[in-house]
Amino acid sequence: MENKVSLTKTESYNLETLRFSLQRLISNLGGWNKFLNPGETVLLKPNLLSARTPDRGVTTHSALMYVLAESLLEFGAIPSIGDSPGGAYRGVERVLNNTGMKEVADKLGLETINFEASSARIVRKNGITLYITKALENFDRVISISKLKTHSLMLYTGAIKNLFGCIPGFRKSEYHKMYPLPTQFGEMLVALFGEIDVDLHIMDAVVGMEGNGPASGDLRDVGLLLASKDGVALDRVAEHIVGIKAGQSVTTKMAANQGLGCGNLDRIEITGENLRDCILDEPFKLPPKLPERLIPAWMIRMFAPLIWVRPAPMEEKCTRCGVCAQNCPVNAITMHGKELPDYNYKKCITCLCCHELCPEDAIELEMSWLAKKVR
Repeated sequence: MENKVSLTKTESYNLETLRFSLQRLISNLGGWNKFLNPGETVLLKPNLLSARTPDRGVTTHSALMYVLAESLLEFGAIPSIGDSPGGAYRGVERVLNNTGMKEVADKLGLETINFEASSARIVRKNGITLYITKALENFDRVISISKLKTHSLMLYTGAIKNLFGCIPGFRKSEYHKMYPLPTQFGEMLVALFGEIDVDLHIMDAVVGMEGNGPASGDLRDVGLLLASKDGVALDRVAEHIVGIKAGQSVTTKMAANQGLGCGNLDRIEITGENLRDCILDEPFKLPPKLPERLIPAWMIRMFAPLIWVRPAPMEEKCTRCGVCAQNCPVNAITMHGKELPDYNYKKCITCLCCHELCPEDAIELEMSWLAKKVR
């Protein structure tokens, strides 16, 4: 059954530990032969949100990518690494270097694929226009390797959200402008998820991120690897493990309702570990609730001015690098010399791109008095 999720406990990013865990993870699903054939080309699509080192917990860990690519090479496949990372305007090579992906590619002789240099195929679906990198078409198989994290806009990011990196160039910022609310952005993500054929979803949950993820939250030892053909099932299992209730995650709920995967735990087959043994004793801390998640949609216009969460720079951490201003899709941030970034909150759409991409974790989330009371 496709809605089978494999779980293996993995205590660290030690290579030998990862090799053992990965072998079990894939064997529990029937082995590599279930997903690909020797001689086939395979695109490995990690989460490369920004140019952070692996220990920061923001990106798919390079050690996992190493043992994954190594295993595929031993099987006889031909893997490559590709993504369209956040903050790509500063150079994709910088992201590959800092995240350790370049070192992995060099050691194993892999090609790195720059989605920014690839043209896009255009898909129109349910009123949404998607620009999907044509780089995917050059490979026989696609394996997506997500990172378990909370997300300040979407609450949670996993297998479904990881495919946002298949949109090349700066169109990602445009999508934030076009679809600023979680439900709107979720509809776009689910439409994208439905258009990309992923042969296997793997999740790096050895160390996850809670709180103000996906870049500025707190690291949390989870000690797991997850894998499934069904990205929706994988996300639902991961959410359950960290304490996110059914229906809380917009993308998982939408994708399941559209028949893109299984979102019902009772219908998901767990293999490897016992799911009960993997549930955290203390649930993940979740990000502050945005107005759309605090109150019904019909009340948003009435109460939103009183219930707000907004990004703001922190004096003691901000280096005035300008990354926030350069990545704001609505130009709501301006830089004035060595002063703090100046936010125009009348223009701000609370997409939280600045919060995600700040290299110093210098963007905090301010909350109104009423937002604090109802969170």
